Amino acid sequence: MSTPAPETEEPATEEPGTEDQGVEPSQAEDAPSETPEPVAEGQAAEEETAAPVVLTATDTGVTADTIKIAATFPDLSVLGRDNGDLEAKFQVAADAVNQSGGIIGRQIDLIFSTYVPMGEADAEALCVRNVEDEGVFAVVGILLRDMPLCYTEFNNTIVINAFESTAELFGRSVAPLISTNPLPERLVEVNVDTLLDSGHLAPGMRIAVHGLATREDLHNRYLQALDSRGVEVVAHTLRTTFDVLAAESEVDIFAERWLANGAEAVLGSSPESGLDFVGAYERRGIDLPMLLPENTHVVPSLMRDSFGYSLAPLELAVVLVRDVDPASLYPENIAGVADCLDRFESASGEVVNIDQADDGLDNLVPTLLACQVIDIFAAVARAAGPELTTESFAAAAESFGPIEVTGLVASSLGAGKFDVSDAPAMVGFFDPEALVFTAGGS
Repeated sequence: MSTPAPETEEPATEEPGTEDQGVEPSQAEDAPSETPEPVAEGQAAEEETAAPVVLTATDTGVTADTIKIAATFPDLSVLGRDNGDLEAKFQVAADAVNQSGGIIGRQIDLIFSTYVPMGEADAEALCVRNVEDEGVFAVVGILLRDMPLCYTEFNNTIVINAFESTAELFGRSVAPLISTNPLPERLVEVNVDTLLDSGHLAPGMRIAVHGLATREDLHNRYLQALDSRGVEVVAHTLRTTFDVLAAESEVDIFAERWLANGAEAVLGSSPESGLDFVGAYERRGIDLPMLLPENTHVVPSLMRDSFGYSLAPLELAVVLVRDVDPASLYPENIAGVADCLDRFESASGEVVNIDQADDGLDNLVPTLLACQVIDIFAAVARAAGPELTTESFAAAAESFGPIEVTGLVASSLGAGKFDVSDAPAMVGFFDPEALVFTAGGS
């Protein structure tokens, strides 16, 4: 950086006089100089003597050497699913961070557990263990329904959730809650407009809208968006139970109402609507077009293997696809998918079943989700700096901007935006051979 002219020119006029008086070299060194060397040497000396960053314990679960986090995942073996070695998936992802220098020198100390996805008791006990017994700094993984609130609202503990969150969950959270999936409330009007633009909805069209009572706010947003665009809602229904048999009976009654009121199509206002539709279509012989704008975590193979439903009704479905099929990203390592899967296979010896249509392990998505949540946690924790606290983590997330996350082609964090994925909606359909929803086709 150049020195301001007035400070360099003034001493320069005095130098001849100094030389005439026979000033010793040692005295001349103390005089102002035209050359920048002494300043540069001083700056270099200052940089050389700068004290290194000394890490200390800064928050619950954060020591000078480690950051303790809990990884958790629903135990889907109770539904007949084999996800492979779940603990290894998270541990390998954490090891990759540790082997690359950790988080500003700190290593991730990861503990792992699963919980029964039905009911609340197991999840609540797990929260108490993670917070009170283990003293973790953050929790990552899949936390269903309102599970994050035990951590973020009541125990000031960060959650990175590879599952959908809601505006209510974000609003109630005191500690940061970050979700990989886009916030449904933010996307309702975009979803409806996409279906209108593609011709799958139209003004004057008579439709039934079905969702979950626990997501009534989202359901009502769809009703408002449809009404404002001239689409006639002839019936709207909300499932009130998670008991499988009771839910099937309730949805069958709703299905009769959809038909009796002359619906030309049904639209699901929640991710769970697809499961309800598939069961009801099979039991009641319904053949109406099925619109699934909220198809996140609709897993066709789970419907077939765990609930015994035929997947034929899904051939009537129109979905909105945001997450690109990870199998299609693997060959060219788009969004780091191959890095994640190959690293896990090499470290664990477990082969990732990229072909989701066969009867092998259901381990592709869980492996990617483990990479995603560890990616996000590590990136934000690094941005928070050496003084890592819940507050500095929150500030870093608020100002982060675009973020690279495995398997997501576009993602960001920012002020008021803690839902990571920015992938655009694309109209898609069910591929019965691959057992996935894909963009395009018919």
